[in-house]
Amino acid sequence: MERIARFLFEAGILKRTPRSGWHFLPGSPDESVAEHSFRATLIAWTLAHLDGSADPARTMELALVHDLAEARTGDLNYVHQKYAAVDEARAEADLARDLPFEGDLLSLLAEYRDRS
Repeated sequence: MERIARFLFEAGILKRTPRSGWHFLPGSPDESVAEHSFRATLIAWTLAHLDGSADPARTMELALVHDLAEARTGDLNYVHQKYAAVDEARAEADLARDLPFEGDLLSLLAEYRDRS
């Protein structure tokens, strides 16, 4: 249970991790990665329902975890990504290590990263 508690605590860090893309838009509101992930999850679920051929639950799972690595790497906007090398796959593997659902989580993250 301690490992699961640490995972959930680390995921909670996303509520204090700012989204960096907003810095380029004057007057834009601040948004955390957690706020973005919540909205992205709701958008994904809605669009999957409207599409009719996508699995809303799977789509929601993908959106829910898509920025989980940012608890360890921070959020890099498109300019930062040109100059900074971040190993998201390593961050994801470290984050998922020794969880009872490690395989499921890594599978979701790989599916998202591979855009499959």
